[in-house]
Amino acid sequence: MKGLLASIFVVFVTLSSDKALCFAADPGANESEGVTTMELKLGNGSIKAVVADTPSSRTRGLLGWQSIDDDTGMLLDFVFDDIYAIHMQGMKFPIDAVWIDSSGRVLLVYENIQPDSGLTYPSLIRSRYCLELKAGSVKRLGVSMGDKVQFGARLRK
Repeated sequence: MKGLLASIFVVFVTLSSDKALCFAADPGANESEGVTTMELKLGNGSIKAVVADTPSSRTRGLLGWQSIDDDTGMLLDFVFDDIYAIHMQGMKFPIDAVWIDSSGRVLLVYENIQPDSGLTYPSLIRSRYCLELKAGSVKRLGVSMGDKVQFGARLRK
């Protein structure tokens, strides 16, 4: 019953507003679309991020990933600045989440978000991107609010 309710809610959120919440769906539903990656420089290091820039890829997010490497992330690109939120329902590992505006400025950081916490993590400020990283990455990379993120070219596999 819990899984059915989550599926209905995912469909409702997806159909009602792409901006509402980034809920994860079936990880295999989008395999034919290919994967776009981008190198991001932030803090004192860099991350190779999978770019989620479609409603289905943002909806899927990191669901289905068993783990995440130190130098890997997922960049949720919501296309324009607005208020968004993510959640950890169905996740298998903790993450750090970095909210970034369209100019590349870090606006808000959530550290060590635990799987299945039942909470949402909103941008609170109009943001375009949410960068999801392995828990502990924000500290390891020295990322702070107000920092600038440098976006590399998008590469399609």
